[in-house]
Amino acid sequence: MGLGKFIAIAALATAVALLSIAGLTACGSDDSGRLTSSAASSSLGTAASPLTSPVTPTTMAERLEFEAMTDELPDGETDIEGVIAIAIESAEHVDWDVEYSTSPPAGGPHSGLWQNCGFYTEPLRDEHAVHSLEHGAVWVTYRDDAPADELDYLERLAGMNSHLLVSPYSQQDTTIVLTAWGRQLALGSTSDPRFTRFLQTYLRDGPTAPEPGVACFGAIGVAPDKPLALMA
Repeated sequence: MGLGKFIAIAALATAVALLSIAGLTACGSDDSGRLTSSAASSSLGTAASPLTSPVTPTTMAERLEFEAMTDELPDGETDIEGVIAIAIESAEHVDWDVEYSTSPPAGGPHSGLWQNCGFYTEPLRDEHAVHSLEHGAVWVTYRDDAPADELDYLERLAGMNSHLLVSPYSQQDTTIVLTAWGRQLALGSTSDPRFTRFLQTYLRDGPTAPEPGVACFGAIGVAPDKPLALMA
């Protein structure tokens, strides 16, 4: 083998090794220590996500069946104290009012139109908001007596996140309720550390959303006070 070819092969091997190390670093964890790669999460097999099925659900039908058939956490999901898992058996589009099992609802049949994400000062139609959850939105609802500083914070937060939906909801018992598809957490304040953890886990591409990352704009609603206005 000529010297030139030997040097080229050695350089290529070194580059591949460096890329592998960089890839492991990028897929390991972020500054908070939370895994950023589903593959890395699966390989660790932590007690917080004890999947029993070797196949991760990918299609909407597979996700719904997985949720209905097992109590295990989907890949990429971690335990957050107080989060309630709500069984969702359907994601069909309907044109009638739906009687949901929880208030606010966390999934189920819904309108063909999703609610445009953003901060609203008027109540939303449940069926529209549920469609947003299907797309990976987190729906943060607040009571009428929520402190002004909490509302200011939620409004700023909604302006920075494409899949955050915020609206009043008078039927809830606590000041703040966070809802993702099939998951719900009731809190007294946004300063609770679980508020941020919930958003980190479920916002936009959460593990329970049937259609994670699909648009949360371009349908119905103009924030802050026109939830039933169609986009021009």
